[in-house]
Amino acid sequence: MKKWWHYAVLVVMVVLSACSSLENRTKAEGEGAASISSQLHREGRFSVLVYDKSEERNTDSVQGGFDWQSTGQHVVLDLSNPLGQVLARIEVRPGFSRLTRANGEVFEAEHPDMLVQEVIGRVFPVSGLQYWIHGKPMPDLTLEAAEYDGQHRLTKFTQAGWTVVAQNYDAEGPKRFQLVNQQAVERITIRIVME
Repeated sequence: MKKWWHYAVLVVMVVLSACSSLENRTKAEGEGAASISSQLHREGRFSVLVYDKSEERNTDSVQGGFDWQSTGQHVVLDLSNPLGQVLARIEVRPGFSRLTRANGEVFEAEHPDMLVQEVIGRVFPVSGLQYWIHGKPMPDLTLEAAEYDGQHRLTKFTQAGWTVVAQNYDAEGPKRFQLVNQQAVERITIRIVME
């Protein structure tokens, strides 16, 4: 159960990054910069699959749903199991991130990156994901193997060790995407579908 919780938190932070801090980006940052409204409500589903290369089998998997609401720079995100029971609530404001589990356990940090490291014990580029989930590359990092659709939107690329596939764009970004991280001993695959 502990590993399940760790991977669920990872997915929550990926989703959370989509609405946390892109609001202040402007067109000056580059052609096609994300346009994010100050109010957003999205729901969706997620899954995480961890494949152990040494054992040649899947060692962990988790799936569930999420519901987020953001107003300005304040974000509230609920994570639920497949039956709809809320397992955790994440709240983020500038300089503050808090995760509250259904059992009342609370984790706090100044930034979502630090919260993920505290909760799952692993460094993860949450702040970079705020760009990826909108189909944009992270600034100041090399973009590899970039593929674009007919409207010049990224559909596949690799950055910071993750391969990102983005599909079914709407006004906020891709409604379906997959993140794959190939490590020496395991492969982590995260799938997110916005509804």
